[in-house]
Amino acid sequence: MKEDTGQILIVDKIVNNNIVIAKDFRGREVVAIGKGVGFRKRKNEAVHRSEIMKTYVLLDKVDSGVLTLFEEIQFEVIETSQKIIDYAQEKLNVKFNVNLLMSLSDHINFALIQYRQGNHVPKLVNEEVKRFYKEEYHIGEIAVQMINERFQILFPKDEATAIAFHLITATENKSNHQMMIIMKAVSDIVKIVEDYLNVSLHEDTMAYSRFVIHLKFLFKTVLSKQNVPEVAGMDFIFTQIKSEYKNVIECVKKIADYIMEKFNYRCTDGDCIYLMLHVVRLYETTLN
Repeated sequence: MKEDTGQILIVDKIVNNNIVIAKDFRGREVVAIGKGVGFRKRKNEAVHRSEIMKTYVLLDKVDSGVLTLFEEIQFEVIETSQKIIDYAQEKLNVKFNVNLLMSLSDHINFALIQYRQGNHVPKLVNEEVKRFYKEEYHIGEIAVQMINERFQILFPKDEATAIAFHLITATENKSNHQMMIIMKAVSDIVKIVEDYLNVSLHEDTMAYSRFVIHLKFLFKTVLSKQNVPEVAGMDFIFTQIKSEYKNVIECVKKIADYIMEKFNYRCTDGDCIYLMLHVVRLYETTLN
């Protein structure tokens, strides 16, 4: 399934008042979603762009499952999900994966059902999302407010985590399972640094943000099992760090041991040097 940006749509089938299957100017099947877009429409009738909220090209039979999902979700949920996505794209200055509307609508729909049945599903990575994806988490909080106002309910605050998680995976193109692994690993490594150096890291510093970003990129390599070539000219940097921050070198060895034990990935000398540079910056922020 991919987003359609064509101009002319001709109705082929009415799914319901808010969804139609149409043909674009290339003859492709397109799902058009919009409030009342199917109301009183007939086959071969034109659909005006002003009536459409979102359009998707159906690429294969697998995408028919997407259509079924949209049929089962009330339009107000889809509409609210799109508003959340639009808000998040503006705030984060990103373009999300085309499947986000489907996954977020499905999640919110399920969460609403659970809420109305009196069930509360705890979020497993609440603290990690709060710490490492502050912007996405804040957008998740705004999204919860939007949902509460639209459906006159009171979602638990940690629902912001789940919504943030969908935004994160849609921008970083990873599965939820992979993101959970990465966030747990980053959290563990932060704890290694704090415990080994006997410091409390300041999460609002640039050094901390850069360290977390570096770890995320490192784990892209770790999880993909890529062979990264060694970087030349690192010996001088290592010598400097060794003379001034012996404890940092030992700390990074602990981090490398953790990565080897958990992921069977042996950190290169370059990996370790970059980790040392980041840990030095982190350590220095605790001294000020």
